[in-house]
Amino acid sequence: MRKILALIVLLLFFSSGSNAEIFISEPEDKLISFSEVVMLRGMGEELAILKINEREIKFSQDGSFSCGLVLKPGKNYVEVRGQDRNKNHFIKKIRILGLETYPDMEKLYEGKRHWARNQIIYLSSLGYIEGYPDGNFYPGNPITRGELATWIARIKRLIIPTLSEDVFFDVPKEHWRAPFVKAVVDAGYMSGYNQELFGIDDPISRREVAQVAVVTEGFGAVEKIKKFFVDVPQEEKGAVPIYIAGEKGLVKGVYEDIPVYDPDRALTRAEAAVLLARFEQALNSVRYLFDFEAGYSKANYCRLNVPPEIASFSAQPVRLNRGERTTVELRVQIAPRQGFSSISTVKVDLSEVGGMPDTKMFDDGTHGDELKQDNIYSLNLSLEPKESGAKILSATAIDQLGWEGSRQISLLIIE
Repeated sequence: MRKILALIVLLLFFSSGSNAEIFISEPEDKLISFSEVVMLRGMGEELAILKINEREIKFSQDGSFSCGLVLKPGKNYVEVRGQDRNKNHFIKKIRILGLETYPDMEKLYEGKRHWARNQIIYLSSLGYIEGYPDGNFYPGNPITRGELATWIARIKRLIIPTLSEDVFFDVPKEHWRAPFVKAVVDAGYMSGYNQELFGIDDPISRREVAQVAVVTEGFGAVEKIKKFFVDVPQEEKGAVPIYIAGEKGLVKGVYEDIPVYDPDRALTRAEAAVLLARFEQALNSVRYLFDFEAGYSKANYCRLNVPPEIASFSAQPVRLNRGERTTVELRVQIAPRQGFSSISTVKVDLSEVGGMPDTKMFDDGTHGDELKQDNIYSLNLSLEPKESGAKILSATAIDQLGWEGSRQISLLIIE
């Protein structure tokens, strides 16, 4: 009976020639990816027009197609639309969650990844926190007061002001963190040491950050404090915010089995990320981040990329005499790439005629190039071939993402 039903389904499928269809082999819908680029591959039936995220994409005679999806951290939406030769339309939608991580967060420590990896990845992917310029996060480094102010301002979605004057003596208006410091100070979440100094590059203690967390989340005084850290006496200065933050689940001790808070130690970047991930706005944002049923629309279209296409590659002259020095003009024309990754370099392999294998070509008005930035790369060079016969020259165009496209021509070396 099952075989008969399956046969009926197949017959209905193949007999429905009026219904256009498209098949996506990769990526799958609701993909979670750490990659900057993932490939989209598929096939359409009797394709006439194919558009991905409203950009027309070329396809093969058999209807197969591919392109790169350049992901941003967060929600990435892909819409594949097509029309077949009978003017039937089809649409496929793909939702991809791009997550941002750091090389040092992917390293294994005694077979395990860093204890704060998830919170760091989630907040980074939301744009709330950032790593260092070298691409690492350095979770064990003390967080500075300027970093903490920036992260809080983002998570609380404060209005970031345009500055006309310095915020503090050590926070000049030109400092990129200055508007964030101003926003947090104006909101009452943090304050300077005095009217002159904020300590933008200073570390902040675990005692101080408990006070910041309680104020930022709006937790008021409690009638009775429950003591659960052996190293924080209740009568000690700063103890109340620590215990309020602990009772609300914002802070925890530094050990699993020993109730120690270590209040005077500098807060690390990892601890700061975990603390901020417990803020209500952060919790809501993370839930939304992983909700594939919300937020995927044209506003979240991911960028596309295809390999560079060399529209033409020419040499003048194409016939050279062996042993005779001749000036050869090479021209490479790149097909338009509006909306795709721009061209980084174009090079030509001259090894078969005694030259370098990665000789650079130019689109800047030099080295024989007639007009700069017209997508025609040029090179005038002097060749003295030593061997006769057909010699292959290969030109390669490379875009900013490292994608390559090549084209070949041949020179004929005669006696």
